Amino acid sequence: MNYLNLIQNKIKQLNFDKKTIVILIVGFLGIVLLFFSEIFFQEDDVEEIETYNTDEEYCIYLENKIQSYIENIDGAGKTEVIITLSETTEYIYATDDKDVRKNNTNSDDATIEKDYVIIENDNNDVGLLIKTIEPKVRGVAVSCEGGDNTKVQQQIFSTIEALLDISTSNISISKLSYTED
Repeated sequence: MNYLNLIQNKIKQLNFDKKTIVILIVGFLGIVLLFFSEIFFQEDDVEEIETYNTDEEYCIYLENKIQSYIENIDGAGKTEVIITLSETTEYIYATDDKDVRKNNTNSDDATIEKDYVIIENDNNDVGLLIKTIEPKVRGVAVSCEGGDNTKVQQQIFSTIEALLDISTSNISISKLSYTED
């Protein structure tokens, strides 16, 4: 006797109606699909969020992104980019605010105590990070082969202004000069 007949006989013995059998089969198939999706799920499929250990790493990341983008502008050619930051990264942590009053009737004596929310992460107690604010860009200097062309300059000004949300007065564009080694 094969397994299919054995299963059919067992189901008939339990006296399930067809609706209940269909629900059980669909549920079982769902569990099997979840199991196989975990086996075949690749971590490479997950797009990693860029994180930076230092503001310098963040600055280098921005410089590389802007450089590669500007090099794709028609006429810009080989490009070098330097970015300066005006602030450092700001971290916002969750707090538990408590209103503390020295005298219950007088509101002038009120103070607020802020206790940071602490969680355990890899056997270490750390604050619960709510938000990370990346440093603001202060200025951008671009040197490219087409830096003396006004049309290319205008495209670069517009690109940097749109990407980094800074005014054109904080952007410098010049022609890249070559030096013989």
